[in-house]
Amino acid sequence: MTGNDMSRWSRRGFLATLGGVGMGALAGCGGSAYTQVIGATPREYRGRTHVVAWHSFGGILQEALQKLIDEFNQSQNGIFVEAQFQGSYEQTMQKVAAAIIAKQIPDLAVFSEITWRKMHLADALEPVNSYFDDRLGPHTYIDQFIEEGTVQGRTWWIPFARSTPLFYYNKQIFSRAGLPARAPRSWEEFREWAPAMMKVKGKGGTPKAFAMGGTYASWYFQNNVWVWGGNFSKGLDISIGDEPALAAGRWMVDFIRKDRAAYLSQTPDIDFGQGVTACTVLSTGSLKNTSELAKAGGFEIGTGFLPEHEGAFGCPTGGSGFGILRDAPAERKQAAFEFLRFLAQPAKSAQWTMASGYLPVVKAAQKDPKLVALTKQDDNFSTALRQLPKTKPQDLVRPLVSNAGYMMDVGLQKLYSSTESVDAVFGRLQKQLQSRADLIEESYTKHYK
Repeated sequence: MTGNDMSRWSRRGFLATLGGVGMGALAGCGGSAYTQVIGATPREYRGRTHVVAWHSFGGILQEALQKLIDEFNQSQNGIFVEAQFQGSYEQTMQKVAAAIIAKQIPDLAVFSEITWRKMHLADALEPVNSYFDDRLGPHTYIDQFIEEGTVQGRTWWIPFARSTPLFYYNKQIFSRAGLPARAPRSWEEFREWAPAMMKVKGKGGTPKAFAMGGTYASWYFQNNVWVWGGNFSKGLDISIGDEPALAAGRWMVDFIRKDRAAYLSQTPDIDFGQGVTACTVLSTGSLKNTSELAKAGGFEIGTGFLPEHEGAFGCPTGGSGFGILRDAPAERKQAAFEFLRFLAQPAKSAQWTMASGYLPVVKAAQKDPKLVALTKQDDNFSTALRQLPKTKPQDLVRPLVSNAGYMMDVGLQKLYSSTESVDAVFGRLQKQLQSRADLIEESYTKHYK
């Protein structure tokens, strides 16, 4: 989402609504007041219950999702699911919110680990506990994923494209630099290795050691804050201005400005694929695409856990899942859940993982023979699985407070590309985020306490 997009929505006061200040009232007219967004049903599927699913997956991910949907539509004769691409996670959330106000809604939508919480605070989602049965329930999913979508015992968000950040490195550059064939175990070790990486000459000159993405920068920086002993927030008490977070920021700024080893990149995956940088941190969901870029660049990628600091490890979960819209008619909500039941089959969860690089969200999928064979063939697919038990949900300010992720991303981009001090940037964020957090205290208390 661009800054212009955000400004436009702020002027309309819409993100305030998404912060929980009245969506319930806007959406509280009951299912009969809402119609379905415009869609199209192919001739062979006419007469079925038509479910419209909005999503945020483009390219090879869209192809992989559509394949699953086609298989579902062909597997039974009562339901037709139509996928409609809506742009990024943030754009999808905005369009869902606008659709609710217009009272013309999809039945099912993909929400990120951030956007589902805003929809939950706005009372826009259907709890799915009453849809669960012996065949499909919370026990089906990997515990930490289903628990992240569960608040006060009610499940609002079903995991699908879940991810964590991963450390990616260029095996060829590491070999030519005389470095071990593994990711650095700590930020300090990475700093020690960086000069050797930056001496390796390639087709386009010598690489930088580390490309840092500006998009979702705060998701990646959660690792740094945690391993330095801090938090973005504790509940809604903002702490990005506290000393541990400041120390994490100062270290990264030194890595950029003093060591000249790291830099802000708008396209870290492409830079990595072209050998502009030796290392980067990307989502597990980027594994498939990054592997293709590396193959085109003529080198092999390696992956590893995120670096530690003084023995401390930290890695946030991320990605997305499905939410059923509360105000869809009961028949379509049940039909939407039947599609989610299809996706929860171990073989289908594994199929999505192998096509995308996202983590399997179903416990039994980890034993799927095809996925097991793939992890043996390409160890990069198992790195995130091995890191998963060490991960945890992000500090709540980023997923709950309106615009928080965007504001922190902009602040980090400023740090990574200017000479402004960490204390000034994080101090400013501390005040701005606390002011916004205070606005949703009542809604937060209602939904979370």
